[in-house]
Amino acid sequence: MRLALRIGLPLLALTFGVGGAVWLVAHKKSIEPVPQKKIPPLIEVVEVTLNNYQPVIRSQGRVLPRREVSVMPRVGGEVVEVSAKLNEGFLVDVGEILVRIDEEDHRLNLRQAEADILSAKASMTSGLAQLANAQAQARQAEARLATEQAEADAAKKEWRLLGKTGSPPTLLSREPQIREARSAIAAAVALVDSATAGIESGKASLAAAEAAKERALLDLKRCIIRAPFNARVVRSTVDLASTVSPGGAVAVLQRIDFAEVRLPLSRRQMNLLGSISEAKKHLIHLTNGTRKWSAKFERMLGEVDAATHTQSVIALVENPYTSGNVTLEFGAFVSAEMHGEMLKNVTVIPELALQQNEEVYLLNDGKLTAKPVRVIERNQGEVFVTGLNAKEYVCVTQLDSFVSEMSVRVRKGD
Repeated sequence: MRLALRIGLPLLALTFGVGGAVWLVAHKKSIEPVPQKKIPPLIEVVEVTLNNYQPVIRSQGRVLPRREVSVMPRVGGEVVEVSAKLNEGFLVDVGEILVRIDEEDHRLNLRQAEADILSAKASMTSGLAQLANAQAQARQAEARLATEQAEADAAKKEWRLLGKTGSPPTLLSREPQIREARSAIAAAVALVDSATAGIESGKASLAAAEAAKERALLDLKRCIIRAPFNARVVRSTVDLASTVSPGGAVAVLQRIDFAEVRLPLSRRQMNLLGSISEAKKHLIHLTNGTRKWSAKFERMLGEVDAATHTQSVIALVENPYTSGNVTLEFGAFVSAEMHGEMLKNVTVIPELALQQNEEVYLLNDGKLTAKPVRVIERNQGEVFVTGLNAKEYVCVTQLDSFVSEMSVRVRKGD
């Protein structure tokens, strides 16, 4: 009995299960699919209006001095005076005394040069007197030679008138006297040459002494080191009693008549900038927090940075420390705005309307098509673009998907 139950119950359960399944399949309800009507997406559009627009080009840069120079003495010596302003951060005016070097050695050189000038002038005076004396002796010797020559000629004529033959005696023809006169002339000429050489030597000595005097005066002037321009002191390397030598720096100064700001621009910004000559007509506005300055467009650097692929504009700020306005310190980081070239046929669209790859969707007869545009500038949720035509309609709704020539519905009121 138990064996029959153990075999019969499972068979009975299986039979009821199969029968129930067959009944359910036979009596299942069929659901007919209901066709759904496709509803085009609802969008908003804006109408394109064209206007002239001057883009604002933005950049950032650091304020740098236009020049930084090392001040070096031209003479050596002990420092006897140092300006109280010759310390880092102080401003000095052009011509202001920075350092004074001991002048005594150079004053001694000046007195020595003045004494050499007097000596050279005395030597020249003596040479001139010798020259005058030698010239007088030469004239006397020439006169004596002429006299002796005349007497010799007269003696020779008288000798021939007496009918004598041969040469007259040497004493009668005045030959010893003539030789003596010629020797006197030669001696006088030698004295003239010697005196002339002495005068030339004196002139050279005078010129050297005068040059030494000028050098001594110049060295005296160079004992006072002045600020070559309005400047900011970067550092000083001297103090009282220190010794300086020519070529050794005593201070490093930065010019403060101008400051330069290097502003890197991308290739797109360079295209918006347009011609350099036109860009120079507009001021560049600099800001640092609430502080503002105006700068001039000075020049464009003629190279592209290898790392950033940018090209820099140099903006020039006049009198950054002493203009009476807010001080623009070297090393400050500033933001800059400059005007680009005036553009025509520019339209403004919401930033949501700009799609990937700088495209917009245009509405035409209830369908959307993509059109590429050129982005000029983005500013506070708006995009300035060119490449659109007046009276076109741009979709300003974000779509989950887009297919060219897709049908859309336009929200009422657009």
